[in-house]
Amino acid sequence: MNIGVGILGGTGYGAGELLRLCALHPGVDVVSVTSRQPGRIHEAHPHLRGFYGDQFEAEMNVGALSSYENAVVFSALPHGVSGQTLLELFEDVDEGSIKIIDLSGDWRLQSPQLHGEHYPHSPLAEDTRKTFVYGLSELYREQITQATRVANPGCLATASALALAPLGTLKPVGQIAVDAKTGSSGSGKDPKASTHHPTRHGNFRAYKPLAHQHEPEFRQAVEAQFPDGLPPTSFIAQSLPISRGIFVTVHAELEEEISGDALLEHLDNFYDASPFVRVLPQHPEIGTVVGTNFCDMSGAARGNQIIVCAALDNLGKGMAGAAIQNMNLMFGIEETAGLMHPALGPS
Repeated sequence: MNIGVGILGGTGYGAGELLRLCALHPGVDVVSVTSRQPGRIHEAHPHLRGFYGDQFEAEMNVGALSSYENAVVFSALPHGVSGQTLLELFEDVDEGSIKIIDLSGDWRLQSPQLHGEHYPHSPLAEDTRKTFVYGLSELYREQITQATRVANPGCLATASALALAPLGTLKPVGQIAVDAKTGSSGSGKDPKASTHHPTRHGNFRAYKPLAHQHEPEFRQAVEAQFPDGLPPTSFIAQSLPISRGIFVTVHAELEEEISGDALLEHLDNFYDASPFVRVLPQHPEIGTVVGTNFCDMSGAARGNQIIVCAALDNLGKGMAGAAIQNMNLMFGIEETAGLMHPALGPS
């Protein structure tokens, strides 16, 4: 099977990682990549020189994509811009004829109230919103295989949800604390006062404490895993002085005591059918997942107190890798196609 691929917003970090992964995928043809900035793809992404020499296009080449029996558009546009652009694309494309995977936050939250609070510049479009499936493969695999439109998860939400989901049947009590640390590439390619290298290097800071948009997202993602109801959560994101990587630690207390070995066995059983979640006997590290689609996870216990740690690459499993994984599921091909490669060592 050859899948025709189009990418909206081709100059950003997410698009660059998508293009890199597409170059490694045995079953895709990159047909059209759009950008408002003229030039060749490898000029925006020098690491892809020799793989892509085509020019960016001003608009998606729907005609070329439609010539493929199987086609998908990835939107790597910013929040707000992506949603509006896709609404315009839907006017020209019948639902299902070209599948859609949106990497922005525009379609993730199903609650109109929460969406309006966290993405005020993004269209609500309630009827269209209902056509998108949340794209966390490990928790929504069956829904994704039937989907024509997928809302790709946020990077911090992915790591948090993967660490939190297995706790649902362990009966946590009280508040669950989620501590998340992230690399600078998750903030996008354009430098900002808080993400510019001179202000980030050798520094450490928290941002959006108790107000981050990924908290309602990961809560929405894991609710079904908590038969007794999801307890209150507190979430804080912190900026690491590195380019790529996320490290999340979930702190919880359980009704009953558990051993560290029993916790690890529980995590391992929960993700037994998930090829990209690796449960480790030792604590995970960011360096062993950078450039991959893996999420490494471990945990520790002391009486009824537990922690679960998860590490992933925000541009890989937290973004472009997850999008390719979702594409594989949507087209019924091997879930690991184009993604089963190790990290660099040392990173």
